[in-house]
Amino acid sequence: MVEELLSEKDAVEKKCILADEYGMIMTAELEGRIQIMCNLSENIIERERMDAIKRMIRANITREQILSIGYTEAEYKEAESALYANA
Repeated sequence: MVEELLSEKDAVEKKCILADEYGMIMTAELEGRIQIMCNLSENIIERERMDAIKRMIRANITREQILSIGYTEAEYKEAESALYANA
């Protein structure tokens, strides 16, 4: 169940899975808690993506190579700015 909450699926899909596969009744309180967990998982994923880009920049992997494996220009610029701001 925790794996579903921390997956990259959107909150609506996660709620449906929890209701259908785990028999959870979606009360307002439970939906609120699930939303909190979804926000947490999104933040973790975003931070991990930024850290990965920073590691690649430090390893002299080119911008083009980084973008070619699925990272966005916006993610690259954000990671690059953060990396050099801390230098």
